[in-house]
Amino acid sequence: RRFLRPRLSRGKHWVRRAVVAYVLIALFTLLPYIRIGGKPALLFDVIHRRFSILGTTFLPTDTMLLMLFLVGTFVGIFFLTALFGRVWCGWGCPQTVYMEYVYRPIERLIEGGIGRQVKLDRDGPNARRFLRYAVFALLSMFLAHTFLAYFVGVDQLAAWIFGSPFKHPVAFLVMAVVSVLMFLDFSYFRE
Repeated sequence: RRFLRPRLSRGKHWVRRAVVAYVLIALFTLLPYIRIGGKPALLFDVIHRRFSILGTTFLPTDTMLLMLFLVGTFVGIFFLTALFGRVWCGWGCPQTVYMEYVYRPIERLIEGGIGRQVKLDRDGPNARRFLRYAVFALLSMFLAHTFLAYFVGVDQLAAWIFGSPFKHPVAFLVMAVVSVLMFLDFSYFRE
C-alpha cells in the first residue's frame, strides 16, 4: 500500500481551521465532564432511557422532541454543506479534525517530515514507528473512553476504569472494540 503523505500548507485558512479544530476537540473531550443544572451537558443513557442534553433530561415520552432535534441537526449539516461546499468534511468532521490536528502532528513529531516517513514506509518500521503506534494506541484508548462517557457518564466510567473489567464485560468490550477501530482508522486506513 502507498500511504498518502500530504505536505503541510500553512496559511490564513490553516490557522482558522486549526482554531476550529482545537475548539471542537476540547468540546468533544470536555462535554461529558461539564455539568449544567447538576446534569451532564450531554449524556445518552440508553440503559436507563434518559438523554440529558444541555441540562434538560429527555425521557422516552419525549421521543418526538428528541427526533426533531436530531433531524434538525442533520438538516443543518446538510444545509451548511449545500451552502458552503464541503465545510463539514474539511472543518468539522471528527475524522478530518482528529487526523489532521492530532494524529498527523504526532506522526510528524515522532517520525519526522515526509522524507523520513517515506523512508520508513520503504525500509520497514524502526523504533520511531513502534513509538508512534504506542502513542496512537494510548490516544485511541483515551478517545474510546471519552466516547463511552457519553453513554454511561463520567462517574460510572471512572468506577469501571478502576474496577475489574470482568464486572462490566460489555462496557469493556465496547471500549476495546472502539479503541481498535480508532487505532486502525487513524494509523492504517486514514483517508
